[in-house]
This record gives sequence, C-alpha cells and structure tokens, in this order.
Amino acid sequence: MASLIAERNVPVIVMHNRDSADPAIDIMKDISTFFARSLDIAAKAGIGAGNIVLDPGIGFGKTQEQSMTVLARLDQFKGFGLPLLVAPRASASSASVVPSEPQQRLGGSIAAHLIAARHGAQIIRAHDVAETVQALLVAAAIEDLA
Repeated sequence: MASLIAERNVPVIVMHNRDSADPAIDIMKDISTFFARSLDIAAKAGIGAGNIVLDPGIGFGKTQEQSMTVLARLDQFKGFGLPLLVAPRASASSASVVPSEPQQRLGGSIAAHLIAARHGAQIIRAHDVAETVQALLVAAAIEDLA
C-alpha cells in the first residue's frame, strides 16, 4: 500500500488500531511506537510528510479510559510534526462518565471535540457538524480574550 500511495502522491491517514483493547498497556507509548514505525515505512516508500495525517484511532482497540487518555494527552503527538485527526466516538466514552442513551450524548461528543482541538487536533470528524463548529468557534472566541 505504501508504494502505491507514494507512486500516486496522494494523502494518507495513518490510524492506530489494535485487534482488541488491553487495559494493561501504556496506550500512549503503543500509539507513539506505531506512528514511528508507520512513518519509517512511509519514508522508505517515498511518501512525503506533507501527505501524511496521523489519527490515534480513538475507540479502536482501546478501552474507554484509554480513549479518554489519548484525548487528554493528544498534544504528546505534536512532536511528529504532522496534522492530527481525531474522530472521537464520544458516545461510548461519555456514557461511561454520564450514563445516557446514544441520542442524548451530543454534549459528550462536543466536549471530546473541544478537548481534542485544545490539545492539537487540526482535523475533527464529527457527526453533528453544525453544533461542533459552533462550539469550536465560541471556545476560540473566549480563549482569544484570555
């Protein structure tokens, strides 16, 4: 896949994933090791850094606590010098904090998006786009006054 991406000079999202969640591992170290290994493969294949976006894979092969840890410590991945994408599956994580039905978890999703943006995510995939954009714009306006 890496050689085809390099040959076509197209963007690629490198997303961390595990076959199953393991609460015993240091998830931040696991993701960092995965990113380093993936970026080495990309460099050897000739994929330009400008075509790479990193995604820590919130909710994929992680416990709910690990997913929230990744969001809280997202800025640790800034050292790779590449854009960060997050697609928080906050519906599951927010339910672990405040029990609720899926249709009642917009607040949890927006909280996850705000935290992700604050900690370095440049790209956020959201289902509730208008509400997320509004929250991000209001948060930015408030922070600009700090």
